[in-house]
Amino acid sequence: MSVTRVKTKTGQIKWEVYVYTNGRSGKRLRRRFERRSDAETFLIEYQSRKNEIEKAGNGITDFEETTFAAEAEHWLRIQGPTFSPGHLKRAQGVLNELRSRIGHLSPIKLHAGALSVLRADFMSPDKNGKKPKPATVNRKLEVITSILNFSAKKRRLPSNPCIGFEKLKEVRDDIRFWERETAEHFLGFASRKYPLGTKQRWVYVVYLLAINSGVRAGEIWGLQPIDIQLGGEILLIRRQLDRVSGKFRPTKGKSNRRVPCNPELLQELQSLIGDQSVKPDEVVFRNKRGQPVCHDNFKKKTFDRDIKEWGGPRIRFHDLRHTAASLMVGDGLDLKTVQEICGHEDIQTTMNYAHLLAEKIKQAARSFSVSPSIQSVERKVPYLRVIK
Repeated sequence: MSVTRVKTKTGQIKWEVYVYTNGRSGKRLRRRFERRSDAETFLIEYQSRKNEIEKAGNGITDFEETTFAAEAEHWLRIQGPTFSPGHLKRAQGVLNELRSRIGHLSPIKLHAGALSVLRADFMSPDKNGKKPKPATVNRKLEVITSILNFSAKKRRLPSNPCIGFEKLKEVRDDIRFWERETAEHFLGFASRKYPLGTKQRWVYVVYLLAINSGVRAGEIWGLQPIDIQLGGEILLIRRQLDRVSGKFRPTKGKSNRRVPCNPELLQELQSLIGDQSVKPDEVVFRNKRGQPVCHDNFKKKTFDRDIKEWGGPRIRFHDLRHTAASLMVGDGLDLKTVQEICGHEDIQTTMNYAHLLAEKIKQAARSFSVSPSIQSVERKVPYLRVIK
């Protein structure tokens, strides 16, 4: 490796550097610089990079030779086993789409500017003219940035090229929830449809649990009698049933949390556990075969039908969780406590419910009004009453 003074066809003087990526038998790279000092600096940095590679032993010969596809494969091989089955499936789907578009590119070329161009491309309408949601675009971009972050952290890249790139701002218009009166009306319907003492009472208990605790669907199906703690006032949420693999795994936040269990919910849970002779280490909610409930089946065959039969505002099962959170905030529970109960990693997620309630209040300001009457009211004159 050396610096050579060269004269271009236009008569300009350049300082040229040739380097080999893997000895004389490897790929030869040529770089030209305006100043000799810049060329010499490049050689020093390049040798430093080579030393980093040899020290790390990460299986690549040079940063220049790797591709985004190779880094993605390495990322999946190392990080994939730590993902939930659902997250792994989504990541693989995104990478299948990206391989033909950017798989051949050098990762160091995927800087913030390049990702901005790619983001604009992702936002283009499909054949039917439908524009993708910002959340959908962000999920694709998060896969790319996660791979680049991982490669830089493991010194497979000299630096993280996507530093400074910002995701699209997401407007949460998909959050729906019931007001208290509506939630109570639905629970009343469910309690009548699945009366106390019947085999199907557990369906009502599922709804009661979701609306009163804000737990996720998978966490409901993973609940066990031993999770009822502190005299029955607390439920320990420590695992969930994965919809893809059908196996239990840690909660979304990877840590246990505690949610409230009011007296009515506790009584229903204890009654269900006793009637079905559920052992402490068995799941509380089971299908006819005694196995954990498949959420997709429950949603299609039970929840969706119940919502239709009830006739009230239609929401998703996950929106029962939103209902619980919004009612907690509406009742004056502080946001930090609601964050802990719901297991939100970011307090901003919890604040969404406060914003939703604020919108409801503004709607009330537009529609609810008590005005003075134009009719006069006859004034009653007080009189004395003589008591003998």
